[in-house]
Amino acid sequence: MQPRTKPLTTELIVACQVSPSFQTTKKLEETLAEIIKTSVHSFEFQRAALVLVRNGRLPVWWYAENESNSPQNKNAYWADLETNLNKLDTSQEKLLETFNPVAYTTLPVILQAGDPLGTMEVGIFNTDSHTADYMLAKALSLGRHMADIIQESIFETHKDTEYRKLAACLEVISTISSTLDTRQMLHVVAQLTADLFFARTCIYMLDKSEKTIRPIAAVGSYDINLKDKLKVLTNYPIFPAMGAAIKNKRPVIVTPQNIKKYIPQRIIKDFNYSWMIMAPIMKKDKALGIMQVDRPYGLKGFDHEEAEIISAIARVTAITMENAKLIDVLGRKELLLHKLVNKIITAQEDEKKRFALDLHDGIIQSLIGIWYRLQRITRSSNKAPEEWYEEISDLTAVLGEQIEDTRHIIYDLRPVILDNYGLVPAIESYSKKIQEQHNLIIQLALGKENVRFPSKIEITLYRIYQEVITNVIKHSGATKVRVEFSFNESEVILSIIDNGSGLSNITQQQCQTGKHLGLASIRERTLLLNGTSKIDSKPGKGTRVQVVIPYEKNMSNY
Repeated sequence: MQPRTKPLTTELIVACQVSPSFQTTKKLEETLAEIIKTSVHSFEFQRAALVLVRNGRLPVWWYAENESNSPQNKNAYWADLETNLNKLDTSQEKLLETFNPVAYTTLPVILQAGDPLGTMEVGIFNTDSHTADYMLAKALSLGRHMADIIQESIFETHKDTEYRKLAACLEVISTISSTLDTRQMLHVVAQLTADLFFARTCIYMLDKSEKTIRPIAAVGSYDINLKDKLKVLTNYPIFPAMGAAIKNKRPVIVTPQNIKKYIPQRIIKDFNYSWMIMAPIMKKDKALGIMQVDRPYGLKGFDHEEAEIISAIARVTAITMENAKLIDVLGRKELLLHKLVNKIITAQEDEKKRFALDLHDGIIQSLIGIWYRLQRITRSSNKAPEEWYEEISDLTAVLGEQIEDTRHIIYDLRPVILDNYGLVPAIESYSKKIQEQHNLIIQLALGKENVRFPSKIEITLYRIYQEVITNVIKHSGATKVRVEFSFNESEVILSIIDNGSGLSNITQQQCQTGKHLGLASIRERTLLLNGTSKIDSKPGKGTRVQVVIPYEKNMSNY
């Protein structure tokens, strides 16, 4: 059945609610204006209008009408319509009901990612019901097309914003990754974050107990004196907002409504705080610091999306801080390694020099003397063989002494007793030698069982024992040393305790930083076997060195 001829006054109004912050572009306005013109010329509406309603702001609208209408009628009609549109109650679900449409429907429309579905309203006016139904069916495709255009415009703007924020985040990551200076890196993070969010940014470090704060970097995009102002907060107790961020490991959004709950009243007044984000800078479960981003009262607050971006920057900052720390540790370890290698090379050269002197000045000279004396024992000698017995006896004694000296040299290079009998007998033998050579009492608690261990464990513990005893003799002034050795199913433990003068505070700091090479070599030898070393000392109260090396009972690498 063909619809009857439509009156010339058939009108189309399409209404869509958008965000108050929605801004049209020239391209969008031209496109929508063209669609409205098409609805008049191609869809045969006498008049057509599209209205974008913004809560709290005047609506944005486009219209067109048949050219046959007189300008006077046009102006009067649209002036009346505009008055009514400006009076729309945006709290209503159906805006167009105010105008009593003859035919009406809605279209679902997504106006922002993550938001619930909105609606676009399509209404037909000033015609009979049959024509209205017919024209509404035609208008639906037109409405759908306009909804797509509006959605595309909104998402394009949203996408541009996201690209800008992503670019800023990438700039933060790139910039802070290019420096190993932690303080400089934190200043760059504060500067870029302040610029990105048009805000003040401050980065606080926490003490070990996470109870007080220390401002490290502060930049205000509209407060150039922020850094100097924040100095008064050094060692100030953490704010409740910071505590909440640390506890939940999530950013806390502070608003004018909840700020008194989260920030001390005096701090709010002194710094004109209003809108804030507190994002924790975390290393695993440990809080290193807090990134604070704030805007004063009157500016726009922070939404959850901005909070997530700030939180992401804080996470990257934590990773970069940890990387800088690791690189610094590696640098110090590399320097220590160079020093240890130089020490080993020097020790080897000194050992070779001593070995050469011992051979040349001792054994070689004695052997040469024996050789000359033996040259005199010949058949042509006027002495009877019996007369040489005393000479031969004397030479035999000299040879015995040289054999003993040779054994001592070999023992110093690599104690045979360690290879043949194990660690416990080697420690006993070395301790006996030290007690004979130095005024030092060594008490041994080595256990009754002599168990063999892999060669690398035995030689490591033996060399560590030698190093500790050497340090005791040279530096401690100790008169007594106690040596304890034990093992179980999983580890071997060696402890050396002396009653000497102990380590000074400076020496203990050198132990931690690797500047004391003797003690550093103990730690490095232990680490090579995945073990741990601990040095406990107090000035005037002696020193305890304990080394623990993991051990598997079925290991058989001798």
